Amino acid sequence: MRENLGDKFLVVTPSIWPVEHVDDQKRVVTVEHVFENSADYIVVGRPIRNADDPKAAAENIQACVARLFSGH
Repeated sequence: MRENLGDKFLVVTPSIWPVEHVDDQKRVVTVEHVFENSADYIVVGRPIRNADDPKAAAENIQACVARLFSGH
């Protein structure tokens, strides 16, 4: 999309599933892969909602995002 449209639009990638939480999704990618491929935002639903500890699941995903953008 960016090659054709440039930076005019935000890229939002829905239905992110951490690989360890494969459910009924046919296509599973890591948070790292999505951001490395130019996503601006991700949408994570069931992997957080259905987790035994939703707060911890959300915090783990956020920590991964933070590491990506902090360069660590």
